[in-house]
Amino acid sequence: DPVTPLDSVAAIRPVTPDDHIVGSPDAPIIIVEYSDVDCAYCKDFQATLSQLMSEYAETGRVAWVYRHFPVINLHENAALHAEAAECVAEQGDDTLFFRFIDTLQQTTPGNDEFDPGGYPGVIESLGLSYEAFESCMTSDRNVERVTLDFENAVAAGGEGTPYTVVLVAGQTPIPITGALPYEAMKEIIDQALTKVP
Repeated sequence: DPVTPLDSVAAIRPVTPDDHIVGSPDAPIIIVEYSDVDCAYCKDFQATLSQLMSEYAETGRVAWVYRHFPVINLHENAALHAEAAECVAEQGDDTLFFRFIDTLQQTTPGNDEFDPGGYPGVIESLGLSYEAFESCMTSDRNVERVTLDFENAVAAGGEGTPYTVVLVAGQTPIPITGALPYEAMKEIIDQALTKVP
């Protein structure tokens, strides 16, 4: 019997304060996105989710969690970028984590891939210590976190990037494969909002 997507969606790791989150971790609706920094569709979807959160985050009812899903057979530096984002978060907070990913994606739009040689400039532009960043990268201490995110994405039914699961309190999770346009995502969120107190 093939595993139905909903069976696998149940394998999604619960959201915790360790996650990178925009909005309230207690929100009744949490968009959990598994993403690859260099994937063109992920770049589009990143912009979509940023726009959604600019509308919904402050209500406290919708939050966005970013997890890593580096597809290294397509983007050879994707796992490195994921580790780099974790090293940035160690020096600051989730705001810096998201700014780092946004900067990489804006520097290399579409199918372009970010060259890790450009990290020093980005780290400097964020006002962070490159020395601390480099020491974190050399230690490989975030490899395991990135690997666990990747494995959880696959276990939860992800076959490509971005892979997203909308967790709605008391409802069946909604798996989304690929980058839905803003209007379609807004419709899913608005529908979900009618089902939560």
